[in-house]
Amino acid sequence: MKYLPTYRLEPKVPLNKEVCEKIMKTVMDKTFQDFVYAPKPALSLCAEPVMKYLPTYRLEPKVPLNKEVCEKIMKTVMDKTFQDFVYAPKPALSLCAEVSEEIKNRVKNLNFDRYRYIVVVSIGEKLYQGYYSLVNFLWDPEKDGYLSYVYDTPKFFAVATLYYLYYD
Repeated sequence: MKYLPTYRLEPKVPLNKEVCEKIMKTVMDKTFQDFVYAPKPALSLCAEPVMKYLPTYRLEPKVPLNKEVCEKIMKTVMDKTFQDFVYAPKPALSLCAEVSEEIKNRVKNLNFDRYRYIVVVSIGEKLYQGYYSLVNFLWDPEKDGYLSYVYDTPKFFAVATLYYLYYD
């Protein structure tokens, strides 16, 4: 008994369902009597196979992450954003989102190969309280890591953390 490969098929043009079913029934009756085929090829005569990419088995990035460049980006964005900032709770929330998006977009534009990024920005007012933060990840210590930058003033603080994760 022979096995045929399965393909995901996409139609080229809008199809007449009745005509395709009739053609498929005829072809299936004559051609595929000796083959086991699961699942049935849906509209295979009226469609083209979609390209699938094979794994590269590459374990190292072609363009590795440069930590110094990422640190400069974080420092530049944070210093520029917070130099004239006066702390207020409502604007701080939207500013965190803007700063994290800006840092992520600038790092992504450097096109480091096969990395995924998470950027977390926190802003807090200094009112004689403590601040603790804990993050747990399961990662490869050789390829994954994080960078952090703290912008500190007498009235408020801002912490930006960039997590970079290698994606095989």
